[in-house]
Amino acid sequence: MSLIRKQNVFHAQPTQRTVRAALTLLIAVAPFAAAQTPLTHTPAADVIAANTHFDLPDSPGTLFTSSSSSADANFADPGYADPDGAQTPTGPRPKATAHLKMVVNPGEVAEPMPVRDKVVGGLANSVSIFSATGWLAAAGWEQLTNGSPNYGTDAGAFGQRLGAAATRGVSEDVFSNSLFAPLFHEDPRYYVMGAGHPFFKRLVYAGTRAIITRTDSGHKTPNFSLIAGNAAGSALTIPYYPAKNTTFGEVASTFGGSLGGSALGFVVNEFIVDALIELHIKKKQQQP
Repeated sequence: MSLIRKQNVFHAQPTQRTVRAALTLLIAVAPFAAAQTPLTHTPAADVIAANTHFDLPDSPGTLFTSSSSSADANFADPGYADPDGAQTPTGPRPKATAHLKMVVNPGEVAEPMPVRDKVVGGLANSVSIFSATGWLAAAGWEQLTNGSPNYGTDAGAFGQRLGAAATRGVSEDVFSNSLFAPLFHEDPRYYVMGAGHPFFKRLVYAGTRAIITRTDSGHKTPNFSLIAGNAAGSALTIPYYPAKNTTFGEVASTFGGSLGGSALGFVVNEFIVDALIELHIKKKQQQP
């Protein structure tokens, strides 16, 4: 009888953790779902026209444009744009970006991102080399500090941490970019401010993109999609993290770490090209 009872308890634990994960996920996402803006069908031409005043909060030096833009359209010089003020459009026409790119560099023009591109781009970005580097860094730090998830400190523990970091990272990226960005009508891409601005201004700008982004129409907004995506990914760690790391406090700590990791990722996106140039790995592009 005692053996049967133990078996029942053993089989009940995964079910209880799954139910708890589902409830935590619902609680984490509900506030953001309630804040969803109504779905609007704004033609691309209207979006472009609304953003020709050169003060987009998250696209310094970058304009929305359609692929059919005329050759005499106005474009900004990306090296001297100021996201907080107006400017006179000067300089050559920048090159257009690929639709699925999640990072827009100075000198590139970002077209409005349709839902399909957000979904496919988010899926591709979740398993990119950049993302995999983040998994390795997170697992390495957790192994070094013997932090959450607490699998131990041997080689097998590092493998478990790496798998957990990959699972968490992929789920957060897919939730943020492929699900919530379309739901909240937000642009999930990161727009690099570039070397034409002071270091500290770029650092603050990059670090705050985890909590501030823009809508598809170019208006500044809280980054609901990324925050909700990280919250959902953190809630889903309950089924596969060690039991001691699945309490409310531990899940909240995981969420805070994920949000900090997202901010760090934006900082890396902002300065990675500069670092590669300083290390003579990448050549500096000459301004025409």
